[in-house]
Amino acid sequence: MNLREPQQAKRAVTVDGIVKESRPVGGVSASWLACYPTFQDALQGGETKFRALPHCAKLSVLERITTGTNSPTVTADILDEVRVAYVELCTTLVAQVIEGYLSAGTTREKLQDISSTVLKVRAAQFPPICVPLVARQPCLLSPGNAIFLIGWARFFAYCSRNDKTIPLLAVDWPVLYERLTA
Repeated sequence: MNLREPQQAKRAVTVDGIVKESRPVGGVSASWLACYPTFQDALQGGETKFRALPHCAKLSVLERITTGTNSPTVTADILDEVRVAYVELCTTLVAQVIEGYLSAGTTREKLQDISSTVLKVRAAQFPPICVPLVARQPCLLSPGNAIFLIGWARFFAYCSRNDKTIPLLAVDWPVLYERLTA
């Protein structure tokens, strides 16, 4: 009798079109992703290390941690092993989540009084910005129940020009800041 252990299906994790690793489908997500409840399921498929990010995604994180004159000197070696999850999700999916977030606490009657969607009303409050068509910087996700840490203007720019996907980046911020202070 030939007994074999059933092998679990694996999901390929790609970065810039290159398979970097494979993880079991339905496997337990890393605990750090638990602080990103809104997009946690999608982020599991994009989990990687900072060193594997494309340059445009790295820039978003570096801009966030090096603002001001007393910014720490950051080298790639410090951040290489920090866990991140970089994904591009369908614009309509992200827009639905954002619209739900923006309309939280608004009564149904008030929502009906608004002639256009909450998303369009909020988008009008942001000045138009020019974002590249290629190598788009991601919207940095905020840990907890908020949506974006940085990237509202980018999100609205991507939506207004009808991009098919929105790039999102989650970072293991506690580990990143711990490495910066060490």
